[in-house]
Amino acid sequence: HYQARNRSERLCTAMNAATKVSTESTSIMEHHDGYHCKIDGNRVEISMKKKEPVAIPEKPSLPLSKSEEVKNDNCEEIPETVLQYERQMRKIRAADKAGAPVFKEKHLKVIFLDEDIVVTDKPSGVLSVPGVNHNPSLLGLVHEEFASSAPEDSKMKRDSMIVHRLDMDTSGLVIFGRTKKAVSKLHELFRKKQVDKKYEALVCGHVGPDKGLIDLPLQRDHERPPFMRVSTPSSEKAAARVVEDLQHHGWKKIMKKKPKPSQTEFTVLERTVLPQTELPVTRLSLNPITGRTHQLRVHCAAMGHPIVADPAYGIYGESTANGGFSEAVMDIIAPSRASIKLQKEINVFLEQGKNMCLHAKTLQIAHPVNGEEMAWKAPTPF
Repeated sequence: HYQARNRSERLCTAMNAATKVSTESTSIMEHHDGYHCKIDGNRVEISMKKKEPVAIPEKPSLPLSKSEEVKNDNCEEIPETVLQYERQMRKIRAADKAGAPVFKEKHLKVIFLDEDIVVTDKPSGVLSVPGVNHNPSLLGLVHEEFASSAPEDSKMKRDSMIVHRLDMDTSGLVIFGRTKKAVSKLHELFRKKQVDKKYEALVCGHVGPDKGLIDLPLQRDHERPPFMRVSTPSSEKAAARVVEDLQHHGWKKIMKKKPKPSQTEFTVLERTVLPQTELPVTRLSLNPITGRTHQLRVHCAAMGHPIVADPAYGIYGESTANGGFSEAVMDIIAPSRASIKLQKEINVFLEQGKNMCLHAKTLQIAHPVNGEEMAWKAPTPF
């Protein structure tokens, strides 16, 4: 049981005021700002809560890899010029990928079909929906194949078939409605969280605990929109200042949104290495208790193990590093995290264009018309 209660990026300063209390199996630290971190067995919980102690593990759960042995690896800084170049190149590649044509034979993989719903296995690199740029998408293929030939009185408009979506770089199960009744009921089930979704991911480095809970609120990254980040008191204040500046310069309709509570459960499936290398990676099962934008990607980055080949929240990504946490904070809540050196090595090995290793593997939901409990599974492509 590893709990990290971290309420702001001033955590490192607060540690200077700490007093240590040791037990046989746990080391716990108290400090005046009330952050909490506790080691007890092989479960971790990372969250924000005041008036609790902070605990730092005396020993890592697993032997560190060669890339993780040197503590100074985590202190390495990537020059801003390199980040800017990489980010610009990733924008170009993402735009090219989003605009690429999609084909029924290659991209439309139907897992289940009846007169009410279509369940598909979306490939990585394909948009779920067209978006503002009207790009080719899985929705377009589904509508063309299963709606365009229906009688005029029952034909569904393309956008009316949308129930939920996956990021372009995420692969896996997506469900579409074929009737207004089915779509309305599916929206209700998703809204009431009566849907069981499980994801599988490959993350950088070896995750120490076997399972745990990440409970960190998310907010829009005011420095790098439209991406997300973990919300801290300092980031909330900075976001408020940005909104005030925008409103002052004519953007009157922009309003600051409150951070949204976000929880992800994870379980280690396998600690392994990338093929033909000694580069450590961990296969995780992820259960999003909430369903925030980019939640799994930000939470994995915030616990120090970004998803392999994540173009936004991984190495050189367009978003803020570590899900928004500073390196000083990461040194305390994730001392054995995947180092920058390791992430660089993984990035070089994968080369450009490698698909992100995040997959919506299982989906369980009541049928929107007959109420029968349905469950589907899509094989992991990595």
